[in-house]
Amino acid sequence: SSHNSTSGSVKDTFVGARNGQYRLLKIVIDNEQLVVGSSRQPVGSWERDYDSFVLPLLEDKQPCYILYRLDSQNAQGYEWIFIAWSPDHSPVRQKMLYAATRATLKKEFGGGHIKDEVFGTVQDDVSLNGYKKYLISQSSPAPLTAAEEELRQIKINEVPTMSSGMGAKLGAEFQMYRSKKLFLG
Repeated sequence: SSHNSTSGSVKDTFVGARNGQYRLLKIVIDNEQLVVGSSRQPVGSWERDYDSFVLPLLEDKQPCYILYRLDSQNAQGYEWIFIAWSPDHSPVRQKMLYAATRATLKKEFGGGHIKDEVFGTVQDDVSLNGYKKYLISQSSPAPLTAAEEELRQIKINEVPTMSSGMGAKLGAEFQMYRSKKLFLG
């Protein structure tokens, strides 16, 4: 069910996509316009469909965007993965064009529908395995660890430059925070 469409119908296609009509949209830039290069309707679950839908659409020397629908929904409807494909051997001008147009595409599609954004230069980056690795890397720092790291950075960056009063206060708060964390286990 591959089809080409004029830029005018990208918006129409996006409406259909948000209604759950498509599993995948491949978006390309043609004459400075965003165009639907191909689309697929769901067959199995999102995981079943993924590699067989996504990988054949990736060209070695040509960037593209792929919008891939998950089966999960948020308040705005179905959640999507936004894949920016930009292989190393693409012409530099193409890479720049696609990099510069990413934000526009997200806005046109509706950023609130996009759950994850994955960038890839080789197929392994954006295969189902690659996406799962990306998810793990996203979730690996637990919130507490991230917050603690942030506090540590603040302490490193700011304590030496501040008057002792403020620095000491921040240091004490940090120690308190740490001891609480230890007690909470």
